[in-house]
Amino acid sequence: MPTSASKAPAGPVGDELLADIARRYYLDDVSKVDIAHSLGLSRFKVARCLELARAKGIVKISVATPATTNGPLSERLAERLGLAGCLVVDTTGGARNAREQVAGAAARALPGLLDDGDLLGLTWSRTVERMVELLAELPHCSVVQLAGSFSPTYGDGLDLVHRAARISGGVAHAVPAPLVVDDPGVAAALRRQPGIAETLRMADRLDVSVVSIGAWKVGCSTVWDAVPASVQEDGTRAGAVAEVSGRLLDADGNTVESMLDHLVVSASVEQLKGPAQRVALVGGADRAAPTVAAVRAGLVSTLVTTAHVARAVLRMPRSA
Repeated sequence: MPTSASKAPAGPVGDELLADIARRYYLDDVSKVDIAHSLGLSRFKVARCLELARAKGIVKISVATPATTNGPLSERLAERLGLAGCLVVDTTGGARNAREQVAGAAARALPGLLDDGDLLGLTWSRTVERMVELLAELPHCSVVQLAGSFSPTYGDGLDLVHRAARISGGVAHAVPAPLVVDDPGVAAALRRQPGIAETLRMADRLDVSVVSIGAWKVGCSTVWDAVPASVQEDGTRAGAVAEVSGRLLDADGNTVESMLDHLVVSASVEQLKGPAQRVALVGGADRAAPTVAAVRAGLVSTLVTTAHVARAVLRMPRSA
């Protein structure tokens, strides 16, 4: 029997306990019986707590609508961009559903691009994070974090590479730092820290990378939203249209040197060009010009995107 110290408190159940029970059941695959035993609750109380966690929004369950790959549009886009491969999905619903379907297509494609012993690099975005959540398997490979995290506790990027490494059975090489800081001296000091410096140097040896392409404008880049107006405006004045892993590009794919370079902890554009397989995920609005910029920069060999983005790219003048 559990000790009195391990028993859940009597009375109304707090959100912390609801989250703990939900985490054990949904993420750690612990049975209701075992949860009940460890917390001194009945199995029926645990079931009720799980229902309550869903009702209060602590647990959110989504069912992905399978995306249909548009073969002809994929071929046209690959030919237009000069890429080895494009996966264009006919998405349904709003932006969140589009992100889900792009992530699902990427999760199905990624295992076939990797071999045992490869080095996989990941940079965090909501779409890349969802891709990792949807992965069923990976060849045995180690995983490198290509940029710091947005979370104040550095949880997103760190969790991303550790999750992927658990799936692959390899080693996770993390960057325990924020992606963006507000002081160039702090950013430089973080990049010099031995563990961080070693992980970022591993980006020179990647076999496969997965990144997300953002537009350098409000609401279209998490990095844009994380920096002050002076940094946003500096990048815009320098001609930035795209943001990839905290690095800025102009419409021709040239690296944009700006204040942001001195504030980020991430792999360089040159490092992002290195892997033989460079997978880019694009799902949001206003991503046509940024997508073309990233392709011209050499950051993409396989593009996974929506029909909306693909058609917008195909409508662009070839000289644009």
